[in-house]
Amino acid sequence: MGGITPLVTTALPLANSVIGTVRNAGAASSSAATQQAAAQQAAAELDYKRQQDAAQAAAAQAALEQKYREEAAAAERSAQAAATSRQQQAQLEAEAQARQWAHDAELRQQEQELQRQKDETAAAAAAAARAKEMDDFRGAQEQTLAQLRAGQEEAVRARETDSQTQLAQLTAAADAAEQRRLAALRQAVSKTRAGLGARGVTAQDGSGEAILLGLTNSSETERKDAQATDQLKRAAIQQGLDDAKRRNLLELSQLADRQRLEYMSKFF
Repeated sequence: MGGITPLVTTALPLANSVIGTVRNAGAASSSAATQQAAAQQAAAELDYKRQQDAAQAAAAQAALEQKYREEAAAAERSAQAAATSRQQQAQLEAEAQARQWAHDAELRQQEQELQRQKDETAAAAAAAARAKEMDDFRGAQEQTLAQLRAGQEEAVRARETDSQTQLAQLTAAADAAEQRRLAALRQAVSKTRAGLGARGVTAQDGSGEAILLGLTNSSETERKDAQATDQLKRAAIQQGLDDAKRRNLLELSQLADRQRLEYMSKFF
């Protein structure tokens, strides 16, 4: 409506001027002039009406354009406000999402650290249990090996004692046999000398000497045979002792090999 006032203000003086002119002319002219003045007045009124309509239309158009501009400005402000609000909301959501991600990442890191500590603890416990199991298993093997060695040593000591007893018995038997041999030789020599003397033969004679020498050689052969037999018996005793020791060593070595294989197959 602000555009209508200037148009009306401009049209009114013009209409008043025309009306005054017509009235003045009516007082001084004839009826033809009066009609002409009336026509001019009607034309002026019509022109005035058209000017008013144009002014009203222009004012309405201006008001409508102003309304459109105001509505467009309001829409633009609303759109800007909405965009700003959306941007702020998006920023808030992004910040909240970032905080949530950071919180989730921190929780995952804490869980991973806790799991790592649990794994390390479990691994350490498993390693300790494995080490204890290995030590216990090896200790049991060493105990078995030590028991076998102790039993073997005891058996060897008993066998050595028995061997020494047998050797002492052989020595005593050999000494006794030697004494019997010497006694028998002396007795045989004495009898032979007596027999030779009864026949008038002396030991210095060739035949007497040969007889005595035969007795001596026979007794020496008997001594050597006894010594050989004694040596064979002693060697057999020592061989039996050595064989027992070798069997013990072999048994220990075989047990140690079996234990080593059992240990490797169980733990590696």
